[in-house]
Amino acid sequence: MASADAYADEPWGHRHLPNFIVRSKEPFNAEACPDRLVDSFITPTEQHFRRNHGPIPNIDAQAWSMSIEINAESSSVAKVKRTLRLDDLSKLPQFEVVAVLECAGNRRDGLKAIKPVNGVTWGAGTASNARWGGCRLRDVLAAAGVPAHLCDPFYANPRHVEFAAYGEVTDDEQYASSIPLEWAMNPLNMVLVATEMNGMPLLRDHGFPARIVAPGIIGARWVKWLKYIRVQDRESDGYYQQRDYKILPPIAGASNCEEFWPRFPALMEMNIQSAICRPTADECLQIGRPYRVRGYALTGGGRAVDRVEVSLDGGRTWNLADMYTMQTKADSRSGQRDWTAKHWAWVLWSFRIESVPPNCTIACRAWDSGGNTQPSAAVWNYRGVMNNSVFHVHPPTTGSAPSRL
Repeated sequence: MASADAYADEPWGHRHLPNFIVRSKEPFNAEACPDRLVDSFITPTEQHFRRNHGPIPNIDAQAWSMSIEINAESSSVAKVKRTLRLDDLSKLPQFEVVAVLECAGNRRDGLKAIKPVNGVTWGAGTASNARWGGCRLRDVLAAAGVPAHLCDPFYANPRHVEFAAYGEVTDDEQYASSIPLEWAMNPLNMVLVATEMNGMPLLRDHGFPARIVAPGIIGARWVKWLKYIRVQDRESDGYYQQRDYKILPPIAGASNCEEFWPRFPALMEMNIQSAICRPTADECLQIGRPYRVRGYALTGGGRAVDRVEVSLDGGRTWNLADMYTMQTKADSRSGQRDWTAKHWAWVLWSFRIESVPPNCTIACRAWDSGGNTQPSAAVWNYRGVMNNSVFHVHPPTTGSAPSRL
C-alpha cells in the first residue's frame, strides 16, 4: 500500500499541467484535453495522458535491473532466473512501433452517468498514440533461455508472461499483470520492452527506465517501471489481473462483486472505439456555417479501423468521415486488404458539415475489420470499463458565433 510520504518526489516538472484535465493528484491521474488530441497523429509526450495506481518511483538508470524468470511447473525446461540491465537491453535488436495506448476506463463518465462506478472518472482523453522504441519481449525471453516450443499453442497448460513493477500501489503489494505467452512470442504482435517514447528516453510518468508496450491490448497490461518478467503456467495472481479490469455483469455491484471476480476473464484486447474531439460539448457552433468535426478511432488485436461514420441527427442517418492513418501495403482505394498487416495505431478522422443545423446532436461510430461496431447505448458495469457506445455531443448553436473549419 502506498504511504503518504511516498508522493513527496513526484516529477511535477515534466507534467505540463495546462495540457491535461487532472482527475487526481495522489496518485497522479490526468487525461489529455480531447480537443488537442486531433492536432497530431503522434501524440506529443507532454500531452500523452498519465495513469497511475501509486507514487512514481525514482529509479537510477545505472542501478536499475530486472529479473527474467522461467517458472513453468508443467515444462521440462529447468527454472531460470537471470538479471538484465539497460546495457543488456541495448545490445538486443531494436525496434519501433507506433501504437495507441488506451486505458480500459476511457469514457468511464458515460457509465457513471447511468449509476455510480468504482474508478477514476475519465472522459475521452485517456487514449494517445505514440512511437515506442525498444527491444522485442520475445528477444528478451529468448536471450534469457526461453525455448521457442514453450509457447506452442497445443500445450496442455496455456502459459503466461507476468510483469511486475517497482514502486508502491494503492491496492496491492506491487503492480503485476500478465498476457498470454503465445501472444508475446509472436513477432507480428510487436510486444516491446520499451525504453523510448517518441524518440526520447521514457519519462518517469511513462515508465522510466523500461516498460512493456503491448499493442492492441488494454493499457493495464502495459506495465511500467519493470521489476521482473516471469514465464509461468497461469496468469498473474495480482489484484489488477484478478479483481480489476474485468467486465462484470450488470447484477454485480459493490455489495456482491467478490463472488463475480473469479468467474469472468481478465480483459485483454481493446474494443472498437471512436470519440468526437471537436466540437467540445461547450463549443458554440454558428447555424448555417460550415464546420469540420474531428475525432479519433481505434480498435484492438491488430485489427484495422475500416470506417468512421458521423450523424448529425443523433444516429438516425450516417455519413462517411475522412480517415487519416499510417500507410499500409494494401491499396485502400481498391477495397483489397493486406491480411498480413497488423494495425496498432489509431485513426484520426474528420467530417465537414456544410451547413450547421440548429439544435443538432453530432454522433460518431467506427467499424473494424472484424465487423465490430459501437453499440448504440452503453451497458453499465461496476468497474466502468470498456465503454465504447456511440459517442454523442450536443454543442450549443447560435446565429452569430464563429465556426471552426
